[in-house]
Amino acid sequence: MTFYTPEFSAFFESYYTGWVRHYSPRLAAFLRESAPNIRSVLDLCCGTGITAEVLCDEGWTVTGVDRSPGMLGVARRKLGGLLDSGHLRLSEQDARDFSVPQPVDAVVCLDGALNHLDAPGDLERCFTRVGEALEDGGQFLFDVFETSHFRHWDNLTLLDEAQAVIVKRGVWDADSGTGMLRVSGVLEQDGRPQRVDQTLRSRYYGPDDVAAALKSAGLVLAEHDIETSYVKCESGSCSRTPTPCRTIYRAVKSSSR
Repeated sequence: MTFYTPEFSAFFESYYTGWVRHYSPRLAAFLRESAPNIRSVLDLCCGTGITAEVLCDEGWTVTGVDRSPGMLGVARRKLGGLLDSGHLRLSEQDARDFSVPQPVDAVVCLDGALNHLDAPGDLERCFTRVGEALEDGGQFLFDVFETSHFRHWDNLTLLDEAQAVIVKRGVWDADSGTGMLRVSGVLEQDGRPQRVDQTLRSRYYGPDDVAAALKSAGLVLAEHDIETSYVKCESGSCSRTPTPCRTIYRAVKSSSR
């Protein structure tokens, strides 16, 4: 599973969070409408805390879990007030093997974080932990990237701005549904240049993979009305095609489990 370095986490916060900023308010609205009595949410693979902050603003208690201390470090620096007030708790744990002190009403996992899981067995392990973390009747909302998202990995792209000079080069193997993307360059942070050198690895998980993993965890696929405008990526290569670059899923924990 990809491990984000501190330097890449800072780059991620500045350049890779457009979709999460766009989608998180709609997600919060959906949770509020579909579960009026919601009180607690687990933000799995919470990253730099963008969604966690939106959920806290709704008055809910939020637990953010992420494997990367760099990502959590960015979140802690931004959201110290929420941490001090007790509305937010951050925990460094692996998505395949995490636990929470008490069950939550909802779990969210956004922006293709699950595509970093190396194999279908890892997806099942993750969903099993999600099921254990949820209250009976609780819901799990997440997205996974479609293959259209990964096609631009086969290209060489250059970001050349005042704050950063970054080269991205990768490869996507359509036959195996796996690929890697190397992000390398320099980012200005606190007035000093910081080296960025991160390799991202991802796997495609189709509807059958997702359904099987949910079933193994005792979670049932459910309908949602998230508009199609939220299934597009912010990157130029994805935004120029009508093909969605992600699928948004909703699952519910059976109350009989």
